[in-house]
Amino acid sequence: MKHLMEKIRAQALASQPCYLVALIESEGSTPRSSGAYMLVGRGKRLYGTIGGGGMEYAAQQLAQKCLAEGRQKSFAKLYDLSPKAGMACGGSCQVQFCYLPASEATLAFAEEVLSALKKHEPWWFLLPLGEGERSCCIKKDLPLAGRRGAVTLDGVSYYAEQYSYDGRVYVFGAGHVGRELVPLLCHLGFDCVVYDDRADFADAAAFPQAESVQAVDFQRLAEVCSPTERDYAVVMTRGHVHDANVERFLLTTPVGYIGIMGSRSKAAMARAALLAEGYTQEQLARVTTPIGIAIGSETPAEIAVSIAAQLIQVRSNR
Repeated sequence: MKHLMEKIRAQALASQPCYLVALIESEGSTPRSSGAYMLVGRGKRLYGTIGGGGMEYAAQQLAQKCLAEGRQKSFAKLYDLSPKAGMACGGSCQVQFCYLPASEATLAFAEEVLSALKKHEPWWFLLPLGEGERSCCIKKDLPLAGRRGAVTLDGVSYYAEQYSYDGRVYVFGAGHVGRELVPLLCHLGFDCVVYDDRADFADAAAFPQAESVQAVDFQRLAEVCSPTERDYAVVMTRGHVHDANVERFLLTTPVGYIGIMGSRSKAAMARAALLAEGYTQEQLARVTTPIGIAIGSETPAEIAVSIAAQLIQVRSNR
């Protein structure tokens, strides 16, 4: 949502209207479920996907056509994905085309969403359904049981989806794997903070996508880092001594995920050392090591993919 709103803000600032194309409802076998978004500007897709393939291409072309013709209203369209219509999926999709004018109102909406994302509180995104000139908006509370659904407010029907804080990823170590991992995680919608005890490695220019990059003393992390139960910690410092210092700190916090890079033998040695120091089996059970999903990764880029996959899995299970 953050990157989508940044794109909408950029369009408004550039005085360029666009269409927010949303997959509202799906039936049968479809490439994506409800809640998928695509932003389309004049001549191109700007961000996101509603499933790819022929249906997405047709929706993109329709949005571009409406912009070229100067159409300034929202509308809905049902796409048939059955073999009869020449599609292999066999289902159908209800797609909403929400017109976003290049106006102060659109800019204010994007800024409001970006501000809500920073507050780490749950909120609802509302997309007006059907035809008309109603704008997207957000609400703090709605009388809906699930995370998404249809709601009517003041006589207007909306598709509503709740967003909540997904957690920040604290990356301890700015080496080769960290430099591959952070841009990948940011692309996947995670906010990242990078720490290293070497000033030349804690270089913001090397991590342009990160929320922040800091040079720190790994023995004084409590002074700069306060992870919550929604956050993730990825430990990949330059040595087992520093890994252990970071691990000791993390075990005193409520951080929801702790992953430490290293071999199984290194993990076993570290575990034995911490048990000898008085840490309990229950405490150490919070730690995932070796980190990542086992996919036979070897290179820094491959290891980054395995770690990112595991964080996606943890986020999805939440």
